[in-house]
Amino acid sequence: MTIEPGAAAAGLVDRAKNILLTPQAEWDRIAGEPADTNKLYTGYVLPLVALAAICGFIGMTFIGASAFGVSVRIPMMAGLVSAIMQVVMGVVGIYVMALIINALAPNFGSQQDVGQAHKLSAYSATAGLLAGVLALLPPLSMLSILGGIYSLVLLYIGMPRLMKTPEDKRIGYLITVIVVSIVLWFALAFVLGSVTRFVPGAAMGGAGGFTIGQSQRTQPEVSGQVTLPGGGSVDLDAMRRQAEAMQNGAAMASADPGALQQRLPQALPGGFTLTSTSSGSAMGTAQATAEYNSGGARIELTIVHMGAMGAMAGMAAGMNVQQNRQDANGYERTQTVNGRVVTESVDNASRTAHYGIVGRGVAVNADGSGGATIEQVRAAVEAAGLERLEREFGG
Repeated sequence: MTIEPGAAAAGLVDRAKNILLTPQAEWDRIAGEPADTNKLYTGYVLPLVALAAICGFIGMTFIGASAFGVSVRIPMMAGLVSAIMQVVMGVVGIYVMALIINALAPNFGSQQDVGQAHKLSAYSATAGLLAGVLALLPPLSMLSILGGIYSLVLLYIGMPRLMKTPEDKRIGYLITVIVVSIVLWFALAFVLGSVTRFVPGAAMGGAGGFTIGQSQRTQPEVSGQVTLPGGGSVDLDAMRRQAEAMQNGAAMASADPGALQQRLPQALPGGFTLTSTSSGSAMGTAQATAEYNSGGARIELTIVHMGAMGAMAGMAAGMNVQQNRQDANGYERTQTVNGRVVTESVDNASRTAHYGIVGRGVAVNADGSGGATIEQVRAAVEAAGLERLEREFGG
């Protein structure tokens, strides 16, 4: 029997859409489906992993990271190697996570079932894989980390349906899978670095903060804080509240890009005047961008409405990630402030600065060049009125 490509694609699209927008009902359907691991990986995981890798290859090799006429692109061969490694590591990572889920099941009162574990691992990864498509759109790339966070929400929702996890063991099961997976990805990143001579920028330091006990059945604390390697922590109570909100809440529709464009300030503090604006939408999100000039200094301000991904901001805040790097050339900083994820950086050599906030359903991002200071880009974000945008467009 021959399956028409269009029919197969439609099935993949419907499954991805349903698992993102109506996860409870979709997990119920998935739980009753036969576990065909070969079909799962060749017909669902591999296409999505490849799509993310292709988008990353196109974005970094042909489009590049650009602002104000300056574009940085990686060489084509390096881009191809990176894309191939992304596909391999993506598929392997999902497969190994399924083994982890199945192996840990008895520790948390769950039923071991390797087929169900593969379905849980593969379909819960949907959000993270689709977030890789955002590499094609630099203004939206700041949202890609939230795809991984939403995948944790999907994993949380799917556990009782596929692995028969009791309610009182669900958070402990989830956190243990996260911890073991982090350790796994440290190992995979080391292998990747050895092969490609390239270490990804999201370095998290050593493994301090995690202790592996002697008893395999020792369960982690399921409330309070769990320290992450390299700084920051997981707020288990916040994660539980956000996960439950995701289960009970309706998906948020994307805002009108034109409405976002109208909210862009007509001028910025420091004498920056508006020179151009644009807007658009993709992947259920919307964004509006404006460019401002003051002498030789420029600021690009972007407002992003996260649509159905808006609830992920709450999960990001729950992760409470803190990261700092400083040297003679400048600094990079990520922190959680008042339930919002804030990023900022200064590069003295290139005379650039960045400041961004991922809020409740809305994100605001400012990039300065030509000598624009961190104080000026921070003022640009403040001029956009994040709290007002959250009330109007957020969740």
